[in-house]
Amino acid sequence: MEIHRADKAYRSRTLWLLAIIVMLCALLLWQLNLWLRGVTEHLGSSNPETLRHWLRMLFTGLGLALAVPAAGLGLGLRRLGYAARLQGRFPPQDWKTLRDVRVLRDRPALVWARRVERLGFSALVLALGLLAWVAWAWWRYSSS
Repeated sequence: MEIHRADKAYRSRTLWLLAIIVMLCALLLWQLNLWLRGVTEHLGSSNPETLRHWLRMLFTGLGLALAVPAAGLGLGLRRLGYAARLQGRFPPQDWKTLRDVRVLRDRPALVWARRVERLGFSALVLALGLLAWVAWAWWRYSSS
């Protein structure tokens, strides 16, 4: 049985990056709560046109903020599946892993490669759906 060895430096960098992302998300959620309180007070006494503008910006910004990571994930998964399919090996030789994993060859590798490519395609479809939602929100909340 062939083993694809983990890259310890890659694992360390990845875990540090995840820890930093978790702390940033916690900080942003805390600040979001404070910001939403201020926005609620401001929009509660504003005219409908201002409210429409805020909703337009909020929905389009949220859609774009979710579409970009979905597209990145989809492209990365498609690239991983394609490389594995070309090499007939999963994971591909030049990819780094967080832990030691068993290498799949031939038919099992192709099955995994196709599965990963389909997941990547699904993430790209999700990103396109989010972009369609952005376009709809931009149109729906535009000034009449």
